Amino acid sequence: MSNSSSSRPISVSVEQAVERLCAGLPVPPAETVPIAEALGRVLAEDLISPFPMPPFRRAAMDGYAVRAETIASASPDNPVLLPVGDESKAGGPEPGPAHAAGGALRIYTGAPVPDGYDTVLMQEAVTRIAGADKPDRIRVDRASEKGKHVAEAGEDIPQGATVLHKGTRLGAKEIGLLAAFGCAQVRVFGRPGVMILPVGDELVRPGEPLPKHHIYDANGLMLEARLRELGASASLADPLPDDADAIAAGLERALGQADIVVTTGGISVGTYDVVANALQRLGAEPLFTKVHMRPGTPTSAYKVRGIPVLCLSGNPSACFAGMELLLKPLVVRSAGRTAFQNEWAAGILRQSVSKPSPYPRYVRCRVEFAGDDWLVTPLGNDRAGNMAAFASANALALIPAGGKGAEQGERVRVLRLSDS
Repeated sequence: MSNSSSSRPISVSVEQAVERLCAGLPVPPAETVPIAEALGRVLAEDLISPFPMPPFRRAAMDGYAVRAETIASASPDNPVLLPVGDESKAGGPEPGPAHAAGGALRIYTGAPVPDGYDTVLMQEAVTRIAGADKPDRIRVDRASEKGKHVAEAGEDIPQGATVLHKGTRLGAKEIGLLAAFGCAQVRVFGRPGVMILPVGDELVRPGEPLPKHHIYDANGLMLEARLRELGASASLADPLPDDADAIAAGLERALGQADIVVTTGGISVGTYDVVANALQRLGAEPLFTKVHMRPGTPTSAYKVRGIPVLCLSGNPSACFAGMELLLKPLVVRSAGRTAFQNEWAAGILRQSVSKPSPYPRYVRCRVEFAGDDWLVTPLGNDRAGNMAAFASANALALIPAGGKGAEQGERVRVLRLSDS
């Protein structure tokens, strides 16, 4: 379905834009990879524990395994002496049985606790007495509750429990869980392929000579790096000129190679903003053509042959905001993750943001946690075309639409920026 440039704009909120971008996305194909290569990937099936964790009764401390009933009467004035028999160490041979008369077993952290014992005394809590012509003994001068410092089989995770859910992004701790259950391979969703098309006669690739009145393509490299942080397979094309024919050809190539296409630049209403025209030539179906956000109001999105095409502003600040607010959820959802919506927190402004806006304004800022609140410091000189605020920003603050901005001490919503 085509959309002429004179058609009425499809104007949406940020939340509506995310819903439209992510609606109807296909389930990504799954593949099996070695666990060492699974970091950052998304689990394609539930992990069900094949055995209990821990898999056997084991000691949680270095010390001595005993029966609690044998030391029930122990006190400093009436210590109990117990003979020390065999020992039990992690990975060692099976220890001997408990003493029939009630004795102690030297035991180490992680070692199996034989059935004849039900308690582990920390080695610091007893005194060992060496025996010349008889077994060593320990002196115990206080009782202990039954089960102390003993981890029962399945106490952490019972057999058959769902340990990790399908759609979970695998970080270091999830990799550790998989390894604990002996998983050498893991079933994960494929990485979404994203093609980035920078648009603008003024753009030059970093590393090339910079002609007068040109700029280096910072947006393209920023997007490529962010997409890789998010687990996508990203490719950056050479900058395209402000020419509808060239852009349509670039889009055609990208549509044959990618699951998602992202453009930067050429989406406003100027004479040389021709990305929409190029998309119309390909029969693109508009999802939205205007977003209630500053910066980045002209941000738009289309579907072409079932492939989402997200068109971000060439303005650095607007491109950054669109990347975090719209592109990130789209990529996360396309990677198979079940939790893909951005998570917002509440924070308190340390400085006023006086600039009014007819739309919600997303301001680059720094946040830090102090007491019970996030403290939000808007970055100085955060104008739409400025780059300096990128380096120190660790969040976006949402300033409500209206004629007054937001005052110091006012509570605002905050989106913290992260790698995942």
